[in-house]
Amino acid sequence: MIKLEPLAGHHERKAFDCGVAPLNIWLKQTALQHQTKGISRTFVAIPAGGQIVDVYRSLGYGDISSASILGFYALASAFVFIDELPAETAKRYPRQVPVTRLGRLAIRADMQGQGLGRLLLADAVNRAESAAQAVGSAGLFVDAKDETSSRFYQSFGFRVCDDQSLKLYLPMW
Repeated sequence: MIKLEPLAGHHERKAFDCGVAPLNIWLKQTALQHQTKGISRTFVAIPAGGQIVDVYRSLGYGDISSASILGFYALASAFVFIDELPAETAKRYPRQVPVTRLGRLAIRADMQGQGLGRLLLADAVNRAESAAQAVGSAGLFVDAKDETSSRFYQSFGFRVCDDQSLKLYLPMW
C-alpha cells in the first residue's frame, strides 16, 4: 500500500533517485523551499506503514523506510496564453487562461513501470479539479520531458497543444 501526502521535512529526499538528475536535484534542493514559500505544492508517495515497509524489503528494496519517497509530483497555479492551448480549446478563452501546472512527476527508478505513475497522476488530477472549484482553473497543463512522457499523458486524456508535442493540456470544463 502507498500513502500520498504533502512533502514534509521528515521525508527522505536525499535517497530519492528517479534516473533523471534535474528531477532528483529539484526534489532534494528546491521542492521543500517552494512549498514553504507557497510557490508550489509537492505530494509524495510513501509506504503506508511498518508492515508495508517489511513487504518492500522482502521484495528486494532494502533501503525502504516509512519516510522513503517512492514518487512525487508538484502542482502550481499558472497562467498560459491561449496560443499555448489546443486550438479547439483556445477559442473559448480570453488571451490569458488560469491553469494548474503539473510541474514535475517522478518515480523511483527501481519502481518505474509498476503503476505508481498512474496513481500519482490520478491524484494530481483530483487535486487540480478540487482546486479549480475554489480558485478557478481551466485545466491541467504539463510540459512533458520527452515523447514517451507525452504518450503517457495522452493515454490519460491530455491533449497535445497543436504542433508542440511536449506541451499537453487536460481541460477541467
